[in-house]
Amino acid sequence: MKSKYSEIVKHIPGLEDHGHLYMYYGIPYSKECDVYSDDKEGNHLIVSHECDDLCRTIADEFQYEPEWLDVLDNNQIKLEKIFDVDVETQDFDVIVSLLLYLVESITFEDKFIDALNNGYLIRLLKRLKYLN
Repeated sequence: MKSKYSEIVKHIPGLEDHGHLYMYYGIPYSKECDVYSDDKEGNHLIVSHECDDLCRTIADEFQYEPEWLDVLDNNQIKLEKIFDVDVETQDFDVIVSLLLYLVESITFEDKFIDALNNGYLIRLLKRLKYLN
């Protein structure tokens, strides 16, 4: 039986294998990604098609969930310290709120890239899979 969030958690193996290539700054590794900015020093934002799919799927799936900022605030989670949150003990609403925050953060800071590089995004997706 297909799980409710299978379109999101299907990215776990890819993230485990090459998560650092989902989104990063640098030079494109292939034509299977989008390049943002026109920096002559080669410091482009590279977003793989897999990353775009993951972010869009998270946004589409959870767009009607309670306000993520309120959920994080009610659970006394500070945005600047999200990587200190013990993901494995959090409930569904907190996990969804953290995922939505990371997707939203793409537009104004590099938390999403940090979450790719430090394994935090994988931990969130595994917890989502477990709670499903």
